[in-house]
Amino acid sequence: MNTSFDGKSTLEDIQHRFDNNVDRFSNLETGQSATMDAPLAMELITKAAVSCTPKIRKVLDIGCGAGNNTLKLLQYTSPLACDLVDLSQPMLERAHARIAAISSGTIRTFQGDFRTIDLPILGYDVILAAAVYKQLN
Repeated sequence: MNTSFDGKSTLEDIQHRFDNNVDRFSNLETGQSATMDAPLAMELITKAAVSCTPKIRKVLDIGCGAGNNTLKLLQYTSPLACDLVDLSQPMLERAHARIAAISSGTIRTFQGDFRTIDLPILGYDVILAAAVYKQLN
């Protein structure tokens, strides 16, 4: 079994890829267009979150991209205070704009690797981490 990670994407590669594909990931109906079941996954994640935590007021969306998962959650519960984390600053900017357009809740953005960002330890009703890829060292 080959366990070499030579040739795998670096965090910088991933960030660059997403920086240049904001429009591609900004469609709530299709989600991540490269993933055939993205709309179904968003729906299932959202329904599970709402079912388990009916009074959602604060969400952490790790690897938020253009905000699709938080936007989907806002269809069921609003307003939300949102902390958004992503490697890509253009993705964060798009997510912030899209969420602010439909929610009066506080929105904070954090650009960088979710493993090293200083976030509050407590205080989230729901933590979303859909389609987040972890780089193995």
